[in-house]
Amino acid sequence: MRTSQLCYLASLFLMGACGSHSDLSLDLTKLNSIEPNDSQVNGFSVNGLTVNGLTVNGLTVNGLTVNSSAASISSTVHRTNDLANVRFDSAALHGHQPAQVWLTQSTLEANDGQSSLSGAQLVGTTFAGKLLDGMNIPLRIEDVQVSNGVTLYSVSILTDAGPIPLCATSNGSPIPSIALAGFWDKSATHVDDASAFTFGCVNAAIGKCVLWGYRPWEQTTECRNNSCKTRNLIDWHRACVRLVRADYCGDGIAHTRSGTHINVYDQLGIQQSSNPGWAIESEWRQDGAACINHTRWLQADSNWTENDLAYVQSVCPDRLATAKGSRCDESKSTYNTQFGFNKSSDDRPLIRNESPQYE
Repeated sequence: MRTSQLCYLASLFLMGACGSHSDLSLDLTKLNSIEPNDSQVNGFSVNGLTVNGLTVNGLTVNGLTVNSSAASISSTVHRTNDLANVRFDSAALHGHQPAQVWLTQSTLEANDGQSSLSGAQLVGTTFAGKLLDGMNIPLRIEDVQVSNGVTLYSVSILTDAGPIPLCATSNGSPIPSIALAGFWDKSATHVDDASAFTFGCVNAAIGKCVLWGYRPWEQTTECRNNSCKTRNLIDWHRACVRLVRADYCGDGIAHTRSGTHINVYDQLGIQQSSNPGWAIESEWRQDGAACINHTRWLQADSNWTENDLAYVQSVCPDRLATAKGSRCDESKSTYNTQFGFNKSSDDRPLIRNESPQYE
């Protein structure tokens, strides 16, 4: 996945050591060097070209078992090893289960029967997490920091070999995550489950899209002429997760590589085009690409026997521009406020991206 220019860096890098309860120190100079789980350079941008990550949730633990002598870290991303959900009722603080745990925007809160707790007060809280392959893993909050209105959590997986940072590390420091309501299943589809949440790593699609400005708990307005409507950014966030991974068919299969540079923009002014002169790659809905001019890569995964276009032709050919004419109609698309203002966000393209076709 790609992006070339980092215009504005959100202050979100956790510098607290895993297992330490010391205050976090944010070091903006290290943001550009944050790496995704396949060890390729990653970064963040609010406006302009955007560096993408391949995974949905960024988990790098491979072959992890709670009762083994060691847990191996794999540089190869396996979607079944992504963190799926974390149950609120699995929380334990200092060995005691809080009376209630809930999520307010990106902040976990709890009531221990006597007082309300949040933020750094929840450092040391453990949860039962579940991977997409069904494996249960114990998690612990190590540090908490609020930056630009987003609460960031340094989370560890507890193993017999000691705690392992959930989202891997960069320059020896744990990469942060964001707590988000519900979770994403194997098809990278959001599941609206009030009993669970997930920790979205900021070096992977879920957390990254929050940092780009698509905060699922927020709303904004879109106006046409003298009329304005409220837009729920959760819809844009879901479309962004598909875009980041080039999940054209909305089936959870990514068609990109980490570190790929793309130009991302929308009609809400959250992401604005850097105008690199590239052609439109795709327009994106919550269920994947709405119209595909070209795939981001000819063949993102060299281990595949078919290229990315062949996959799309086989699985979701109706999403190709050639199925709609010769090209996605840039001027008349319902992505544009002029034509899509009264369309449901379920059906309308919400985000657009451009890219050269990488070989």
